[in-house]
Amino acid sequence: MPIGFIFEIFSILPQFFEPFSQGWNWRAFLLFYLVLNGYVNVYKTKVFGPNGKGSDLPAVIKPGYHYCHFCQLNAPPRSHHCPVCDKCIFRRDHHCSFIAECIGHFNQRFYIPAVFNFLVASAIILTWNWSYMWLSFDGISVLMLWQLIVPHLALIFRVITFSQFLCVLLYVSSLVVFLFLFYLASAQIFCLYRGQTRVEYLMDIHAYNVGFFGNIRQSLGQRWPLILFIPFILSPLQSDGLSFATKNMESINDSAKTI
Repeated sequence: MPIGFIFEIFSILPQFFEPFSQGWNWRAFLLFYLVLNGYVNVYKTKVFGPNGKGSDLPAVIKPGYHYCHFCQLNAPPRSHHCPVCDKCIFRRDHHCSFIAECIGHFNQRFYIPAVFNFLVASAIILTWNWSYMWLSFDGISVLMLWQLIVPHLALIFRVITFSQFLCVLLYVSSLVVFLFLFYLASAQIFCLYRGQTRVEYLMDIHAYNVGFFGNIRQSLGQRWPLILFIPFILSPLQSDGLSFATKNMESINDSAKTI
C-alpha cells in the first residue's frame, strides 16, 4: 500500500495536475493525511490489542462468565477464545490476518477508523485511476466494455496496447481494494447497528443492542466522531471489557427516568 500510494501521487496525479501546483498539493496532502491516519490506527490496533495493556482474564467466577476449557479460566461476557491467538479475547469480533491481531474490545476503536480512512483513500485513488484509464483510451464507449472486462484477450488480439492493458489492470486492482474495504466497513457498521460482534451475529446474540449510537459509544468511545479523523484523540470506553450494558438494562433505566 505505501508503494501504491507513492505511485498514485507521483505517477497518476501528475497526469492531471502539475507536481507541487495548488491542485496537486491539496490532493496529495488529503491522500497522505488519510493514509497516515490509517497506518497510525493500524499501529494502535496492534499495540493496544483486544484485551488492552496488561489486561488479564480474572480467575473468579462472576454472573455471566463462562469457563474456557482452552485457557482454563473464567472468561467474562462477550469474550471468546481465538484459535489463532490461543487466548480468550474481550468482546471478540474477528481475527484480522493482515495485522496478525484479534479485533476486540480495546482495539476496535482503532480498527474501524483505520478501515474508514483507507476506504476513503481507496475511493479517491479509484476515481484517479478511472480518469487515467479514460484518458488512456481517449474515452470509453459501450462497445469498448469487453476490453475492460477481458483486457488480456483484447491485448492478445492487439485491440489495446500494453500500456492500455496496464491502465485497466491498475484500475481493476484499485477497484478490488475498494470493494474489499467497503465490505469490511459495511460489516462493521452492520454489527454496530445490531449491537453485535461478528461472533455474536453468527451465534444470534441480541442482548447487547442499546441503540445505534449507544452501540457506537460502547465500541468507539465517547468521542467517536473525532477519532475517525484524528487518531491521537483519546476516546474513553464506557466498559472495562468485563461487563457490558444490555438491552434490558436500558429498558430499566428508561422506566426509572419515566417514574
